[in-house]
Amino acid sequence: MNTRKRITAIPALIAAGAFTTLPGMLKTAVAQHAHGEATPAASQWSALGLPELNLTVTAEAVEGVPGSIEAGRYLVTVTGTVTPEDWGKGVLLLQLPEGLTMDDVMAQVESAGDAPPEFYYQSLLPGGPMTGGDGEQSITAVIDLAPGEWVVAGAYMSTPPTIMTATGEMPADLPEPESTATVSMYEMVIEITEGELTAGENLLKIENTGEQAHFVEFERIPDGATTEDVEAALHAEMMGTPVAADDPLGEISLVASSGDLSPGTTMWLSVDFEPGSYAGFCFAPDMESGMPHAYMGMYIVFEIAAS
Repeated sequence: MNTRKRITAIPALIAAGAFTTLPGMLKTAVAQHAHGEATPAASQWSALGLPELNLTVTAEAVEGVPGSIEAGRYLVTVTGTVTPEDWGKGVLLLQLPEGLTMDDVMAQVESAGDAPPEFYYQSLLPGGPMTGGDGEQSITAVIDLAPGEWVVAGAYMSTPPTIMTATGEMPADLPEPESTATVSMYEMVIEITEGELTAGENLLKIENTGEQAHFVEFERIPDGATTEDVEAALHAEMMGTPVAADDPLGEISLVASSGDLSPGTTMWLSVDFEPGSYAGFCFAPDMESGMPHAYMGMYIVFEIAAS
């Protein structure tokens, strides 16, 4: 099973020493540039009048990140060129706990060892769009950006981080995008609680109703693969067993993914499904054991029927 184990991008970012560079990476406001044509979701959601962030992820940076924005609900479009060496292209957003200093961060990292540092479970994680595919891709999401400083980097810490400051207060009345289905996550469950997933574009409401951080990563799996096949593949991956040449789940591909969401947070994501078999996984680390949630049963297998 060729799943990239996204246990979390945050400990990887910290372990790479990225946060030690943040004080010197504060940026002034940068003009935002639109890239490519608007997706149908962007066109539909733009009617809400939400402010927009148009970001491009390259091998070197996330371009288009402003130094300052107003706190609120944002329509975020991420564009990037996905190559065979990539798992996907997307952004990592997080807000560190109030009052936490860089010395505190590094002390937690050093004491945590291979486990996620404590601040990961205390950070504000709003989600965000990530796309798979091949070649130049765009994906659209709606996320909430609360007041404070936000760390912005390429998913999996693929680029150096940038600081973006959200000023003011969250608006009291936030418009909610219309969704075709709701994906609910909690310990250790991913389920469709409203609507249904269909062939073509799906405008998904993704909510974390649990008590830990979660995300959902939609992957295309071989047609006809079953829940039992996925369970066996996850067990083999957890045990470090090499993938057999005839393994039914030897080849899978990322379709789209949300970013990590803190408990009680909601985002909206545009996902395009072709007919076939799919699975949704959460590989976020468990608060007690550090084990990826998918290894603890947090996944869903589903079929998309032809229209």
